[in-house]
Amino acid sequence: MAGRIRTTKKLAQRIDRGYFKRLFPISRWRRVLSFVAVGCGLAWLGLHAVAHDQTPYASGPLTAAHAVLSRNCASCHGQSTALGRKIADKACLSCHDGPVHSAAQTFTPACVDCHVEHRGAEQLATSAGRVCTGCHSDLKVKAGRPGIASNIESFTHGHPEFAALRAGSADPAAIKFNHKIHVKGDVPLKCGECHRPTGIDDTWNFGQTPPIPPPAVAGTMPSGRLAPHALMQPINYYQQCSVCHALTFDDRIPDAAPHDKPEAVHEFVSRKLGEYIAAHPADLGKDNSPRSPAEWVRFRAAEDEKQLWTVTCQRCHDMQPGASDGLPGVPETKIVRRWFTKAEFNHSAHQELQCVSCHPNAATSVKASDILIPGRALCAECHGAGVANAGADCSTCHLYHDWNKARPVDGQFNIRQLTTFDVRRGSGALLSMNSGGDLER
Repeated sequence: MAGRIRTTKKLAQRIDRGYFKRLFPISRWRRVLSFVAVGCGLAWLGLHAVAHDQTPYASGPLTAAHAVLSRNCASCHGQSTALGRKIADKACLSCHDGPVHSAAQTFTPACVDCHVEHRGAEQLATSAGRVCTGCHSDLKVKAGRPGIASNIESFTHGHPEFAALRAGSADPAAIKFNHKIHVKGDVPLKCGECHRPTGIDDTWNFGQTPPIPPPAVAGTMPSGRLAPHALMQPINYYQQCSVCHALTFDDRIPDAAPHDKPEAVHEFVSRKLGEYIAAHPADLGKDNSPRSPAEWVRFRAAEDEKQLWTVTCQRCHDMQPGASDGLPGVPETKIVRRWFTKAEFNHSAHQELQCVSCHPNAATSVKASDILIPGRALCAECHGAGVANAGADCSTCHLYHDWNKARPVDGQFNIRQLTTFDVRRGSGALLSMNSGGDLER
């Protein structure tokens, strides 16, 4: 075999030892593109700065309620706030009252612990269940024992039965009503012909417009978060009952008596009978009736009112013995307008369900004392833990703040300060109060 012609030293002399000092095409273009990308980014930021737009510095879009603040970060973050630092509670309380949750609570979280911004259109009031169960899974109070369940881990673990359905509870309404007769009677009724969400003013199939509007349901709401059609309208005799259960009292009088206190009914009956006999004097003395108009009115009124008190009104009310004026007493109906006083329920959010899905006992109920609202177990079939649930966080039904204790808040900003960027300061303009109480920048 022939000997090696080129030695290792000769081969090494062919290697260019300065190759790393020169830019090859790939390296050159990579460097050029890197500078171009950085330059474009700086130009993009510069254009937003010239336009006084702070959007590039936001971690995400604001909720609709705060969208007007998108160009003014300092309205919440403040001029001296470090990047990434949480917003102080005073920034939130300057616009929102945020009343106390409970006077007995031992811990008060910061606003941003529950309300996380820059997540888009999500409701800011919605909070993860762990925020609530952090305290309520082992609830402590400042003194004594908690007056509510103290080991609630979730809606399906530890949550008690609804207060209205606990042992010994009954509907307090002092009225007689039989659902079964109305649902399965000779003229079966649909639920919607008597029960209708608030805010809907359609005519009633078996009722009429009441002479006096029924009390507003809004007075029983602990907050204003409920949707317009969340609750059911209160039952009113004129709207739901008057066509089938007219308060007629005399064949001579076409008008029905008012659904009112006995004093008002007595006045109406006497007046209508007086008007009738004045127009029909020939009826005096008929059927052994008095010949004096005044006596005739008293005689007929006594007969007609006896029918009203002992038959017509007695169908729904437990009429009490008469007082010194001879008129009976009628107990206050006490019809419950809102069953969940510590939670919020929205009927409009459940309108895809049949009424009997949540109120299965309505078709067989014969007593007004029956409470026909669904129990916790039935609600948990949709709102229980799991991937495909209809929302099981505490905030689905409960509020943290006690809005009955809310106070009005005096605004601190004008429109320009909320919607523009203060170029002179390099950040959003904030208001402060000087010693004279005047607003200044």
